[in-house]
Amino acid sequence: MKKLEDLINSKLSRRNVLKATAAVILSSAIPAYIRAENTSIDNEPKLLFSNNPFLTFKPIPPSDADELILPEGFKYDIIRMWGDKVNDSELYGTNNDFVAYFPINNKSDDGLLVVNHEFPSPLLSGNYTDADWVNKVIKTSEQIDAERKSVGISVFRVKRENNKWSFVNDEKFNKRIDANSEIVLTGKAANTPETFNTIIVRGTVANCSGGVTPWNTYLSGEENFQDYGGEEYYRWNDNGEKFIEEHYGWVVEVNPYDKNSVPKKRTSLGRFRHENVCIALTNDNHVVAYMGDDKVNECVYKFISKNKFYSGQDGFNSDLLDEGDLYVADFENGKWHLLDYEKQNVLKNNFKSQADVLLNCDKSSKLVGGTECNRPEDIEINPVDKNVYIAFTNNSLKKDYFGNIVCLKEKNGDYGSLEFEWDVLITGGEESGMSCPDNLTFDNSGNLWALTDISTGSLNKTRQLPFKNNSVFMIPTSGENKGKAFRFASGPVECEVCGGSFTPDGSTMFLSIQHPGENSPSLDKLTSHWPNGGDDIPRSTLVAMTGFK
Repeated sequence: MKKLEDLINSKLSRRNVLKATAAVILSSAIPAYIRAENTSIDNEPKLLFSNNPFLTFKPIPPSDADELILPEGFKYDIIRMWGDKVNDSELYGTNNDFVAYFPINNKSDDGLLVVNHEFPSPLLSGNYTDADWVNKVIKTSEQIDAERKSVGISVFRVKRENNKWSFVNDEKFNKRIDANSEIVLTGKAANTPETFNTIIVRGTVANCSGGVTPWNTYLSGEENFQDYGGEEYYRWNDNGEKFIEEHYGWVVEVNPYDKNSVPKKRTSLGRFRHENVCIALTNDNHVVAYMGDDKVNECVYKFISKNKFYSGQDGFNSDLLDEGDLYVADFENGKWHLLDYEKQNVLKNNFKSQADVLLNCDKSSKLVGGTECNRPEDIEINPVDKNVYIAFTNNSLKKDYFGNIVCLKEKNGDYGSLEFEWDVLITGGEESGMSCPDNLTFDNSGNLWALTDISTGSLNKTRQLPFKNNSVFMIPTSGENKGKAFRFASGPVECEVCGGSFTPDGSTMFLSIQHPGENSPSLDKLTSHWPNGGDDIPRSTLVAMTGFK
């Protein structure tokens, strides 16, 4: 079976031949003044995109400065940074990632933000190294407790008044869910031998990206959960309760409007390194969840619910993600293959139950024909053309250093279809000016916003040098600029830019700046001091960017 990079190269080769024959410039080429190697754009006009009369900005050049840079006419407000309070007793976590806005009374200037916190910052929280953390070196109980409280999910209220966004300490809503919180395991793998006959589990970790449901809940993907294991590394309490790896790597569902609700891990969606969850409805109102396994040579999935969604009946819809069918994408043949123990003999021959299949999606997916991909990360649906867009960040093992964004079109425009077509929207590299797309989001006009994640060890070095710091790009999906990347924002030193969620009216984008100064060798040799400057440590920070209209 062919790998994704082979299929992409084949499509691009055919495209180039056709366009050469028609004497048309390659669609992913961009004007020289916004290419990564060219920074002389001072005299260029602002770009006005015909499909969005409210979006006007002059693309910025790449930057290696220790600051968050936006185009002229845009600004950002700091909402929370690591160490700030979420309520009177709990702190905002570190390494903020996905952020979602939930309006209060349907307002775009008053709502709740729900934010993932992906992993601890060992140097900044406990003055020990990342290597100590990854290698599971035994630490003090104080260091372990600080780690547990720094990850998970934050929920809090925000308001925009006098053109400024600010945090609201609202005891009705504000809360933290961390590695100590009680969470319920639900779905086809819950209360089975494979999960040690467990329903109540301890905490959520490795919270990367996520999604929002039509019934107004938040979905958080547990990604690199494997980094948290170890016999002595992650004891939960003095009674010796340990981290049980099978209880992690799931999708966690949270009701942000109910402070007392208990989060649930939806095991029917499969266990793998979840980047995000993108929810859609089939033509007959079943729920579909698109997901990517953020690891080299892993797969793209979708789940189709057994029961239908009913608008306005949130309580009735609350468990739709527990029953249904999980599929894996076959990009070579344009098909979705079912991961069902009872219906696939190859799964019966290799696993002992459906729970076993779900716990081992990385293995079961290949057996039924899933395509190995180049780190499938964020998956989002365009509100205008209704197609599914997937970020394949990179795969250096296959010499794909810069990544791609693919557009997937389900047959008959039905998200419940088991057949699809796909094409490449943009290929990363010097020609496009973008490298390593990760998080994706759409504005109301169907423009795609891609946030990049060049690894800290590669930033501003060798083949990644032209791109400088990680950035936010706007990519039109239609019109004359379709498939061209325009740099909108540049993050501070050694950060990843994450989140990228708009308010319903499109006037604000919330952005997470994760791990600035990540390669700092010690507290007295910090590589970043953003956002506070001076001698302060670098802090992961959530900002609100305004100026869109």
